[in-house]
Amino acid sequence: MVEASFISERHSARQFSDRQIDRDVLNAILTEAQQAPSWENSQPWKAYVAMGATAARIRAAHERARKDGTKSWTEVVPPQSWGKYPASNIADWQQHLQQDPHGDQLGSWNGKLFNAPAIVYITVAKDASNYSAYDAGAYGYGILLAAAERGVSGIPAFELVRYPKEIRAEFEIPDDESILMGIGLGYPVDAPVNKFVTGRNTLDQVAQFKD
Repeated sequence: MVEASFISERHSARQFSDRQIDRDVLNAILTEAQQAPSWENSQPWKAYVAMGATAARIRAAHERARKDGTKSWTEVVPPQSWGKYPASNIADWQQHLQQDPHGDQLGSWNGKLFNAPAIVYITVAKDASNYSAYDAGAYGYGILLAAAERGVSGIPAFELVRYPKEIRAEFEIPDDESILMGIGLGYPVDAPVNKFVTGRNTLDQVAQFKD
């Protein structure tokens, strides 16, 4: 019998416990993720890891900004519109969310940044091409899989990079780098919000084979 892989078992946790992740574990996760492929080995990503008191300050600043209604912005502008295929997937996800018994709790921990004890911020050059974004995505997914292998859950989320100012206040990030994505890492609590699992399209919907 073939065991389930980390890819099929992994899903995003949305509420983490206060348990901290050992630095050695974080080192191993990011070291393994560094094996991600990239255009001519350009390795265009940088990682800034908030943990402990630093992560706590960022979470607190984020919660205050949300409560104050501070206008959010990101350094990498999200799509203004989606194509028909991804838009239909989003619509299906929203419908699933409405039907799920725990769906109404899904966003309840966003403002607290999921209580993530560690947050990895991934940057790329401000003038980076879409291929560098693709490479950085491979690096980010490598972080998620390396974390899952070590019993650590993760969530990549737009919420984590909504307020770049709170991130730059804690790190010396060069002006020529843009904060692309954040990944929250930690150990999930046994809560309904962590039982929500999204579906995936079938192979027939995604891939076309031709001999």
